[in-house]
Parts: sequence; C-alpha cells; structure tokens
Amino acid sequence: MHFGYILAMDVLQEYFPTKSIKRAEMRLSAILYKEQARLDKIALDLNTDKAINQGNLLVELPFIIDFTASYHQAFMDYLKAALPQHQVKIKCGPNCGNCCHHYPMSIAPFELISLYSKIRESDLLFTYMNDCFFRVEQFQALLGQYEHQKENEYQDVEEMALHSFFEASHACPFIKKDASCEVYPFRPVTCRMYFSETEPKYCVPEFLQTSFNRSFIVYLPDAIEEAIEEISKHYEGLNLSESLYEGLMQMNALEGNIFYGAV
Repeated sequence: MHFGYILAMDVLQEYFPTKSIKRAEMRLSAILYKEQARLDKIALDLNTDKAINQGNLLVELPFIIDFTASYHQAFMDYLKAALPQHQVKIKCGPNCGNCCHHYPMSIAPFELISLYSKIRESDLLFTYMNDCFFRVEQFQALLGQYEHQKENEYQDVEEMALHSFFEASHACPFIKKDASCEVYPFRPVTCRMYFSETEPKYCVPEFLQTSFNRSFIVYLPDAIEEAIEEISKHYEGLNLSESLYEGLMQMNALEGNIFYGAV
C-alpha cells in the first residue's frame, strides 16, 4: 500500500506483541472479517464479484459508515497499544497541522464514501470541492513536469511530485485557521498513522529528511493490510481514486446518481 511522501521516516519499529497489541489486532481482524463476509454475501446475491455499485450504494451507506467508524476506532486502539513502545515521547499535539500539507494517498474507498457523506452536509461543500480541484490540478501538473524531466526508469515520478507538493505548502482543505481539523473524527487512517518525535517546527519542508526531523508511520500487520485490500476490491466498480482529494471529487460527481437516483 502506498501512503505517499511523508517527512523523514527513518524511525521505524516493529512492535513487541504485548497482550494489548494482540487484543487490538484480534479486534481489527474480527471487524474486517465480518465486513468481508457481509460484502461477499451481497455480491453472491447480486450474482457478481463486486458488492458495491452506484445502484446500491445509498442503501449500503449506513452500513459502510458504521463499518468505517468501527475500523477507525479499532485502529486507534491499535495505536494506543503500540505507541507506548516508542522510547522517545511523541511531540504531536492539537492545532499543529504541519503534516497536513501533503497530498494524501492510499485512502480506502469505504473511507472516502464515509467522509464524503459527512462533508456533503456542510455549507462549505462547494468550497471544499473547489479546494480539492485546485490541489488535484497542482499535483497532476507536478506529475507531468517530472514525467517530462525523467532521466531514467529508476526515478520515481510520483514520489518526486509528492515531495514538491509538500514543499508548495498547500494546506488540506479541511484545516481551519487555528490549524485544527474540520473533519477530525472522520479522517482516514492515512491521516492517523503519522507521528513525530521532534518538535512541530521541524515538520516543515526545509527540514524534510534531515536529522532535525524524526517522523514515522505506524503500519498495520500485513495480514490486516491484506484484509483491507480484499474489502476494497468490492468497491472497484465505483472506480474511486486512492487520492483523498481526487476521490472526494469523484464522489461529488456521482452525487446525483447515488443520493438522488438521477439517471
């Protein structure tokens, strides 16, 4: 799974399998297994291999929202069990938002659907979509630029674009003036897994991948990541991007078909 470019991630750790971590993993596995079984049954009843489509998304929406909330809570429980194993105290705190200038990738489709169902109720939806469009345009322009400048097959164009996007300091559309998050309770896992062992002043482009910045990602066990990927396959008929901004725009484009039954 590709989580996109983040600050210097040289702080990696395999967690000792304590009882609390094992319990958190078991809860995550149980939630994912239950959802996989539910989606498999829907697909079987529909006589297809993909459970979710535009025709049934509105009916399935409450179940998707409930599942996503359970998944997010289980992930937070996993963090609660894992993070104490870091010897250096985490410096992340409220109203920072420095890491919220990346181009978020690897958003699960059920997370996109759940988040969009929340923001569509906001009076700021039009503003959010305009801001998402601007960021997608900027990122696509960077991709095109680096693809044109690519010197050999070993250069990772996407990573270069993600790096430059962060340097451009385009804050997430959901970051408020006080640097708090407008959608914090509904933010996807990719926004929950980044942490820093250094002060926020070092979580900025000029200290990117330097010794001043020590950030890390809390990854889930491979078996759980694979279970999430299997669940996500049931949403492939919607053709949603793994990019947060592009995926939300795609959900907005489907607004009529999904929420109002337009043809």
